Amino acid sequence: MANMKDCKRPCGRLVLSLAMLCSLALPAAAQDKSSDTKTIPELSMDSSRKSSDPPAWAASNDALKGEVWGPFEVRQTAEFGGRISDYSGNTGTWDTFVNMGTGPRLLEYTIDLNSPTHAGYLFDKFNFTNFGYGGDPNNLSRLTLSKGKIYNFGASFRRDQNIFDYNLFANPLNPSNSVPNVPIVTSPHAFVLTRRMYDTNVGLFPVGKIRIKGGWSRVMNEGSTYSSVHEGTEGLLFQPTLNTTDNFSGEVSFRFIPRTSINYNQFYTYYKGDTSASLATAQQQALFGIPGFALPGNIPVSFGIPFNTSAGQPCSTTVITTTPQACNGFFSYARSGNLRTSYPTEQVSFQSNYWKNLDLSGRFGYSSAEAANPAFNETFNGLITRNRVRAFEQSGSSLARRISANADFAVTYKLTEKLNIVNQSRWDNFRIPTGWNYVTGNLVGANLLSPANVFTPATCPPPFTAATCPQHNASSPADVIFDQLSQFMRQETFLNTIEVEYAFTPKLSAYLGYRYSHRDILVNDSDTQLQSFFPGPNANAALRGACTPPNGTVDPATGICTVSTSDVGDDPAVIINYQSALFGISGRPNNRIRFSFDTELAYADNAFTRISPRHLQVYKGRLTLKPKDWWNAGVAVNIRENRNTTSDINNKQHNRSYAFTTNLSPVNAIWGVDLSYNYNDVYSQTNICFVATPTTPGTISCGTPFLSALSIYNEQSHYGSGSIYLKPVPRLTTTFGYTITSSNGDTLILNPIAPTGPLAFNYHLPSASLAFDISKSLTYKAGWNYYDYNEKSLPGPTLPRDFRGNTFTLALRYTM
Repeated sequence: MANMKDCKRPCGRLVLSLAMLCSLALPAAAQDKSSDTKTIPELSMDSSRKSSDPPAWAASNDALKGEVWGPFEVRQTAEFGGRISDYSGNTGTWDTFVNMGTGPRLLEYTIDLNSPTHAGYLFDKFNFTNFGYGGDPNNLSRLTLSKGKIYNFGASFRRDQNIFDYNLFANPLNPSNSVPNVPIVTSPHAFVLTRRMYDTNVGLFPVGKIRIKGGWSRVMNEGSTYSSVHEGTEGLLFQPTLNTTDNFSGEVSFRFIPRTSINYNQFYTYYKGDTSASLATAQQQALFGIPGFALPGNIPVSFGIPFNTSAGQPCSTTVITTTPQACNGFFSYARSGNLRTSYPTEQVSFQSNYWKNLDLSGRFGYSSAEAANPAFNETFNGLITRNRVRAFEQSGSSLARRISANADFAVTYKLTEKLNIVNQSRWDNFRIPTGWNYVTGNLVGANLLSPANVFTPATCPPPFTAATCPQHNASSPADVIFDQLSQFMRQETFLNTIEVEYAFTPKLSAYLGYRYSHRDILVNDSDTQLQSFFPGPNANAALRGACTPPNGTVDPATGICTVSTSDVGDDPAVIINYQSALFGISGRPNNRIRFSFDTELAYADNAFTRISPRHLQVYKGRLTLKPKDWWNAGVAVNIRENRNTTSDINNKQHNRSYAFTTNLSPVNAIWGVDLSYNYNDVYSQTNICFVATPTTPGTISCGTPFLSALSIYNEQSHYGSGSIYLKPVPRLTTTFGYTITSSNGDTLILNPIAPTGPLAFNYHLPSASLAFDISKSLTYKAGWNYYDYNEKSLPGPTLPRDFRGNTFTLALRYTM
């Protein structure tokens, strides 16, 4: 190692560089901290944190060798600049797709130390990389260290801020003839989340006979989200979100036997879900376009998100304008519960080609997960007109376990130099027992202003007609429910694939195979309830729900009907046998042409879900060409066809993809071209049953009140991109690019006023950039991106989602 005199000047530069980075990053971190606490509507007005794909910078002086610091070859690059952006159109869609804003940026800072002679004392390789600080929503810092045969170490931090506000998502599409007319202009399920990811890993003795690895990673999602809940009407919920996942891993690998490795792995995952929900405030609802209402007496109430008064949502026109207390509505709602999940896994594996003509590999894993929600609580205060529920509280706990074991074994036997037999077997077994205990208490009332009477024998004596009795109707649920729910799912799968591989020549080979799969699925559940029905003047307890005669026992003194119900599902096991024929061929006629083709034809004698295929066909083909040393081209085809033609299902699906790419980059030329094109054709159809008012044209009945129709999804999308690289003079490098995504599709739309939205759109993304070498170490860069999103259909009862915007990036890059 070099002495301190040798290190004085370069080490000073290293410290100065790191100090400069920290001084730039700290203000950005402070800015991020404050922005993380903002709610969605506030953040949607700030488009400075979500970056798009950067322009294709052409590095002109990055080939500099750097400096020598003692035993290290050192390279540093720093790129500082800023972005200037403007846009017009829908703010929510811009935030969701782009969200680029104006401000200074640290576009990149990297320092790399390498000791080719392995003379470093603590490390031989050191790399520290950063980008995105100063306002972009995607920030990254990564550190890697290694010391020859002793260790390697890596750590990284990444921060992403994700905004979603596509206003068609979960939108009730309120019609304009509703009184009042309430267009919902923002997605009721909009969110802004900050995701922080921490990763650390270390490896000891990477080429030794005993190799050790360990790692830890954390993913934390935190922010503000919105959702909804249906209680007579759809209430808007505000959900402060905090979810954290920690992953720990360890591995010991033994290499004592020649050409053989034996590995032991231990994994542990721990998840904490601390997301709660409450009814959005009047101010929050106003941000989504939801008006506030007040009952007589100036009592504030929320009538929810849907407003279709001609269909009785939240009630009819005459009711909402004259007697709003008879509408479905919310005074309050809250839901809480802290979910905790632990997932330990152990795994033993090996791989060996110890014997000349035999390759072996195998793995066995075992895991046992547990998910607990020990204190779930849900409360509602308002009115559900259908059953007169004025308030309810549900609380309890749940526990679920998942016990899993799986094993893989593969063997390749080389019969001759040209003929191989490959057999792969997999066994998988898991069991998921769950239990849920909860108590529900319901209070009823005639309308939003009527009291939710609590039943006592003193306030509701026989003959139970007093005004202080609970005001049930015939649809009112049990007043108190004690529920014990147990569910169980088991699945065992065995899969075996055998292939015969034959090499006709060193440049042409093929394989023929057969795959067999056997799945055994068992699902059953047991639900036991103790229900208590309190009497009331509008419906005797013995005439409601499970207490309808001759069920239940009525106490003549109190009028309370008590009934115990049990629902045990003992469904037979679902057995699915799956068989596939496999074939593939690949070749390399010369060094400029390569091709491959693979296909699978499969049949299953049963299906577990309605969209699971009984017949499957897969075709994959790839061709790569190199007409010249500087010219590459490729074509790929991927076709998948699914069928389940059972008469009551009538499911057909296909996904067809065709891709082409080419690159022309002559050596030492002043130009280059890169082109690509992809076409996707996605289709699906299946029979469905649904409820619709009014009746959708072309439907038939599948049992009142359900209607049946063939649900179809059909979309064709085109993706094309191209870029041109030009270097007209030695100091100047330019690029020009254009990307377009165009989609055309249709689907079964049950709501006649619903637009096709993202099924039919054009998204144009032209770009340009230049890099000018001011000196040997300094480069000026400029970039331009244009965004043009346009939907081909009318917007429907929402704001148009189209937008257009420009982003300019200016920077200086210094290389040392």
